[in-house]
Amino acid sequence: MQPDNPADPTHSLDNGPDAAPSGGPYAGAPEAGAPQPAWTPGPPPYVVRRPTNGMALASMITGIVGLLSCPLLGVVALYLARRAREEIRTSGEEGEGFATAGMVLGWIGVALSVLTILLVLGYLGVVGAVIFSTTQTG
Repeated sequence: MQPDNPADPTHSLDNGPDAAPSGGPYAGAPEAGAPQPAWTPGPPPYVVRRPTNGMALASMITGIVGLLSCPLLGVVALYLARRAREEIRTSGEEGEGFATAGMVLGWIGVALSVLTILLVLGYLGVVGAVIFSTTQTG
């Protein structure tokens, strides 16, 4: 190629003192203001998502609400989780983790309910024994 050929990638149109030297590691690199070639990513991989089992999600939500407000809802969460696991096994839907969370929260709710009932009965038994003993002595 001729040195004055503008098609030469090492040819610089700017011959001033700041002109880049021809050759070297950046020879032929586009200038800072030059448009860059557009890179377009390929299409995203086609992912088939299985639907999430609604009963599994309902069991987890019921378990959370049961812990926050009424631990007796733990029984409902256990029932929904058991049914959701059966449906997930037969249909191949997603949601096994939701069902497991609902089952764990359900058992915690049931345990809290039983503990609360035992504490109330124990309190009433102690109060009843105190009331009964004071009326017998007087």
